[in-house]
Amino acid sequence: MKAALAILAVALVAVPAADGYRNPTPGKAVVLQIAGMHRAKVRRNIVYSKSPLLRMDVYRPRTARGRLPAVLLVGPPGLGRSSGQKIGWAQLIAATGLSAIAFDIRSDDQLRSPSNPARDVQSAIAYVRSHSKRLGIDPSRLCAVGFSAPWHLWATMRDPKPWLRCNVVYYEPLDFQSPAFGDEFSALAYLRRLGGSIPPMLVVEAGRDASIDRFQAAATELHADVRVVTYPEAQPGFDVGPKTARARAIMRQTLSFLRARLARPLPVREGCASRSERSAALRFFAIDTQLLGVVLGSGPRGIVLAHGSNGDFCEWLPYARELAAGGYRVLAYTSRSGLRVDLDMAAAIEALRRTGSEHVVAMGSSAGAIAALIGSASLPTFFAASDGDEPFFTDAGALYAASASADKRLDILPGGMHGSAMLQVPAFRARVEAFIASH
Repeated sequence: MKAALAILAVALVAVPAADGYRNPTPGKAVVLQIAGMHRAKVRRNIVYSKSPLLRMDVYRPRTARGRLPAVLLVGPPGLGRSSGQKIGWAQLIAATGLSAIAFDIRSDDQLRSPSNPARDVQSAIAYVRSHSKRLGIDPSRLCAVGFSAPWHLWATMRDPKPWLRCNVVYYEPLDFQSPAFGDEFSALAYLRRLGGSIPPMLVVEAGRDASIDRFQAAATELHADVRVVTYPEAQPGFDVGPKTARARAIMRQTLSFLRARLARPLPVREGCASRSERSAALRFFAIDTQLLGVVLGSGPRGIVLAHGSNGDFCEWLPYARELAAGGYRVLAYTSRSGLRVDLDMAAAIEALRRTGSEHVVAMGSSAGAIAALIGSASLPTFFAASDGDEPFFTDAGALYAASASADKRLDILPGGMHGSAMLQVPAFRARVEAFIASH
């Protein structure tokens, strides 16, 4: 599957008590320690399966009220909820304001019975959702974190649900296959089957694992929301030692990923959007920043629209409607404030591709043009500015001259119109749309 991108730049381009907890493992179990993590409230020994008999412990921040999003911790099969690794991670997660669930799962009997731990994960998730009120958990916001064995992905990737907001994988094989089970427990098989519809995923690779490398390559090709973090010098279990700055940094990155994916969805506050457009809101992430846009139209050809400084997607919405009526699938989004608008544009392009538009044109106004240009120096590019709009007129000429693209154009209008306002000129708009149609 070959991706295509053209650029249009307009203007400038064991727990002692429920209310207290002390880590019982010598030296503390996990290498990252943060303030308050040993003061989590813990509800112990909750039976989530009677046959076989399996239990879970639920961790919460000491002062939290109401229902919280939750992270289910899936350790190596056969290791119970009281392992130092699960306890440490549960404490860390609770200290960041989330609920954490450490639970028992059965052994995979040296890979002979992977269905046992996989179904235990499925049962634990079902129990948490059906008893969410009593457990103080928001059933619409769950993530799963697994270590060493990929059996939890059978429960979370085969049939993606909107309430499963993310998966985190620590040093797990992602292409497990065997004569007895085929690819039933292969995350790579699920990815190839479902593409960009799998839940967002953070994969942590310790050392080198060819299955993770294959998974990452497939995720890139299919535009799945997958981030891979590699620690080449590490061994599996690095989160429980030895203590290194890199190990702690990866664990902090994991906590940020979980908090971002489990945050409440951004509301559509922009009054420019109609009710149907609000219902078509698309939420996506640039690293761990949640972004919001609206998608209009359908079809394999897509256009991403980035607004100028201090704006939002309303700047582009009227024109987005015109483009959608012309047969394009269009994403107009609101970027964050600050200098990393390039990250927002890259994330928006991938988000639109996941909706089914493989070929994408990136179009930006003023500061949004910077987002469209960064990282695309050799792609077809349309530069435009008004001759009375300094310094953007001069900048557009300089950027055009410096561009390495073999297919580039510079369109200068008279007057002082800036950014998307230039599209009010019918002849200019026709030239822009001809460029889009030809790329």
